[in-house]
Amino acid sequence: MMETPPPSLSAAHEETSDKQPVDTEQLLSLLGDEYTRAIVDALGTESLPAREIATRADVSRPTVYRRLEQLESAGVVEPTMRVDPDGHHRQAFQLTIDGFELSLGDQPDTPAESPDGTGSSGSPITLSVHADSP
Repeated sequence: MMETPPPSLSAAHEETSDKQPVDTEQLLSLLGDEYTRAIVDALGTESLPAREIATRADVSRPTVYRRLEQLESAGVVEPTMRVDPDGHHRQAFQLTIDGFELSLGDQPDTPAESPDGTGSSGSPITLSVHADSP
């Protein structure tokens, strides 16, 4: 009987409670971008409007909106509504995760079997996403 290999990164999705699943492959790709990392750093644990994110991250607002759309699509950011003291409703954004952990495999000297069973595909890559607690 053939042993089932660990799930590939492309098939990995982590659940964030009752929210949409986090697309870990997309998240990993997004975090390779310096502007995305600056936006995630600027958000921290707060819910912020795009204008404030742009100021804190020192990134143009069009870039912030594009990256927020990508992060929302990946399930990492969600829009919220804020009511200002003057009564105006403003869209803000917050992270849906509070951390993640990347592992390149626990046995680096042991090659993993490729999905087609014909040879080595290297160490499995897994990405664990930690959701905010309610």
